[in-house]
Amino acid sequence: MSGWLYLAAAVGLGAAFIAHAWRLYVDYSDALARRTFRFSILYLFLLFAALLTDHYVRF
Repeated sequence: MSGWLYLAAAVGLGAAFIAHAWRLYVDYSDALARRTFRFSILYLFLLFAALLTDHYVRF
């Protein structure tokens, strides 16, 4: 249902989120947990922005 822009954003952002989660899993700290949470909010915003952009701007 979506195009290449969303695919690229989902793969890139997903890899970054997995990296944050792995770092948190390996070496837990409250500060790192807060950073991971803040990144998750940014992740969702950028993912939805990519979905909207991909829908309205066809490449």
